[in-house]
Amino acid sequence: MTVSASFSSPRVLIVGVKWPPETFLARLIRGLAARGVPVSIVVAARPTAEWRQLANIDFLMAPGWDGSAVGRLARTGGQLAAASLRSLPETRRVFRLERERESTTSFIARFSRLLPFVNRDWDIVYFPWNAAAILYHSLMDGMPSVISCRGAQINIGPHDPKRSWLREGLEPTFRKAAAVHCVSAAIRDEAMQYGLDPAKAVIIRPAVDPDVFRPAARQDEDAGVFRLVSTGSIIWRKGYEYALVAVRQLVDHGVPVRFDMIGSGPEFQRLLYTIRDLALDDHVFLHGRLSPTAVVAQLQAADVFLLSSLSEGISNAVLEGMACGLPVVTTAVGGMTEAVDDGVEGFVVPSRDATAMAEALLDLWRNRELRRRMGAAGRARVLADFRLSKQADAFVALFRSVA
Repeated sequence: MTVSASFSSPRVLIVGVKWPPETFLARLIRGLAARGVPVSIVVAARPTAEWRQLANIDFLMAPGWDGSAVGRLARTGGQLAAASLRSLPETRRVFRLERERESTTSFIARFSRLLPFVNRDWDIVYFPWNAAAILYHSLMDGMPSVISCRGAQINIGPHDPKRSWLREGLEPTFRKAAAVHCVSAAIRDEAMQYGLDPAKAVIIRPAVDPDVFRPAARQDEDAGVFRLVSTGSIIWRKGYEYALVAVRQLVDHGVPVRFDMIGSGPEFQRLLYTIRDLALDDHVFLHGRLSPTAVVAQLQAADVFLLSSLSEGISNAVLEGMACGLPVVTTAVGGMTEAVDDGVEGFVVPSRDATAMAEALLDLWRNRELRRRMGAAGRARVLADFRLSKQADAFVALFRSVA
């Protein structure tokens, strides 16, 4: 694990990407590669041919620590042989360092994880998640590192008693990092509670491609129906039950509302029950996971984007809705007020306040011109502040500054 000498286009090692990557990470990776930044992505499974053919992107196979003990030891043996062939002295050095640092059981797992990186050259290691930096913190000893603070691993995970390792690992990794990317000022402020030096913090907000997410000219044949949409994982922190209660209040006010919910996750059955319990079967539709093209179509067919989250960094889904010209009703959580100004691009309401949510939606239902004006303001805001090209340029500048 050594640092190379080329700084015009820093070679970036990305560690902690699940494959296939989340949409926002895929966009960032492609944006870096398109700007001539060589990117090496650590993966546990072979990527598709489409990804393997992209210029400036290569993949480093690093099987995880899953499976049977026999399988893990066999993989470790193969990785040890390959690492020793690349550099036996470097392999021995990593062995000694990790043996001093870890107990016997965790030492074997950590040593196995590090073997694929022995005697390979990069300028920077980038961790898109705090957990990845903690798991692979030894990589931070050999080259400059950048960590991303995105949301749940800062504002939720540290409070979980079962994830004490996350809370305990934040400060040491913040200390080692050359820079820490934060998706919002709110996330930066929360990370400071766990030892982040604000001088290391660089705020680069999420971004979307406004050429993909754009308004569509719509007929008014569905003008009698008030269409709401949300996209995101079906998990507790999205606060969907409060959104459903707000929709129930709209129905009680006689609004012909339709709410399309896009996404999948562990709370899916719970939402199905809540929809039935609130007698919303004719008003709420769970679509599960959709293709990117289908998501755009749903956004373009809607009147309002609804975010009911209890916790967020800055929601990419909201930015996609804004880019499609939708006014937004969002809860005032995390960095959402950095993306949506109350009364300009939409309405900002307190979290867990279904009545306030319903009242904001009623205002938009009753005033089509207000919807149009807020939707136009939202797209203009994306074009000014949340363009994918602007985000990619900011990351390139960040990586060059620490290489």
